[in-house]
Amino acid sequence: MAALVGLAAVTAAAVLCGCAESAAPGSNPNANMFRDFIDGKFDGDGHPVNASVVPASALCPGRAAGDPCHGALPGSAQQGELVANARIRVDAHAASGDIATLTVLDASNATVATATLSVAGLRSNDWIDFPVTWESSGAPVTVSLVPASGAQVELDYVEVFLQRFGLVASPGSGVLADTDELELELPLDRPLDRLTLDGTDLTAQLQMLLDAGTATRTTTDFRAVVDVAVGDLAGARADVSQLELGAQDLAARVELRRSAPACAYEGDASGAKVLVTGFQPFPADADHDNVSGVAVTALDPTTLRGAQVMRLVVPVEYDRTPSEIVDAIARCQPDIVISFGQGGDAIALEETAYNLQDTGEVDGGVPDNRGIIRAAQPIDPSAPATRATLLPLDAINSALVALGEAPQHSTDPGRYVCNNVMFDDLGAMASHGRAGFIHLPYTTEFDDAARARFGKIVAAAIQATVDQK
Repeated sequence: MAALVGLAAVTAAAVLCGCAESAAPGSNPNANMFRDFIDGKFDGDGHPVNASVVPASALCPGRAAGDPCHGALPGSAQQGELVANARIRVDAHAASGDIATLTVLDASNATVATATLSVAGLRSNDWIDFPVTWESSGAPVTVSLVPASGAQVELDYVEVFLQRFGLVASPGSGVLADTDELELELPLDRPLDRLTLDGTDLTAQLQMLLDAGTATRTTTDFRAVVDVAVGDLAGARADVSQLELGAQDLAARVELRRSAPACAYEGDASGAKVLVTGFQPFPADADHDNVSGVAVTALDPTTLRGAQVMRLVVPVEYDRTPSEIVDAIARCQPDIVISFGQGGDAIALEETAYNLQDTGEVDGGVPDNRGIIRAAQPIDPSAPATRATLLPLDAINSALVALGEAPQHSTDPGRYVCNNVMFDDLGAMASHGRAGFIHLPYTTEFDDAARARFGKIVAAAIQATVDQK
């Protein structure tokens, strides 16, 4: 399957917090979506923490844009699922077909993994990520970048990094029994120095379990894995609890639930059933709320006509979050699903969801809140490449303008968790209702006026959709 590539590099310009200014017409309203993550998670050149990087001048000196490049791949001594990401720019290519092939080879020149960039998969004429993923045993490997006939492909560098970003909590958020196992992965050079359950420190509890043999720690050449039963570590958890982990500059968080969210609708009991969702804070160690979670919480369902609303504030995880929402759709049978996310500089009414997970806006990708990176992977290999919104965006646009807002239509929701949610929402609701996604403008300050504003935005989107039902 042809590999798909990331977006152009994200602009790191400073943006005012509070009521964000609307973006210029025709621009991407979701620009700067990852500003929180960029701050402090990457080195000065934009590479992931602990990535091994080799510039093109060292990998294949003197190479012209139409020539192949072959050289030793850095960082391959690490074990586990690795990503080799070539930072490239395509200057010329045929009207259709393939542009270039990226291959990882073992010591005998046998192919370990390969990815092909096609004309159909090219998403930008600027510098882009072209990744290939493989399971590394730690043995030396080489990389080969071969442009197709007539293609001109510039190469800046190749970086190698772990698909699982440093600190990982598995199996992720969701309904877990006390007998279920938690697996905590961390680098050897970064011991677990923060572990809390709803703010209560559990580091001493975990050490006691390790000393007693109730929990286990397994050490590989470069990682440590701690396995512990949920009930042993978090016996005092509530019906819904937040488990947060830290290892120096790395962080992860998961939500432990004893049962699935109740189908609790508020408002007009005879009205259309509307499920609205927002997100928990992002990144995992964020020091401010997520505007989408604030907005959904601030909504007053009693102000709506002909609607009853179920609200969910969900974790930020590639696979577990869409699954939780799809499960709620199946159990609670809403007529309408509107998901909200934290975006860039404006309200973005998303038109299209893409069958792709790839945060190429930032070199090396962005981990979700439990520590997983997805580089150019489909959400569902058997599903279509895109799904169109099922929301009446023009009616929602008019309703928001009437509030004094400046929404924009968007064809680029990113390829992060928001896009995953939108793609799966649309798949789950395709045959029996409306669904779609709206990005809200980034802010870190939520006084009463801000909360009221975002609650009204959610209400206006719901009312416009119900009125069009």
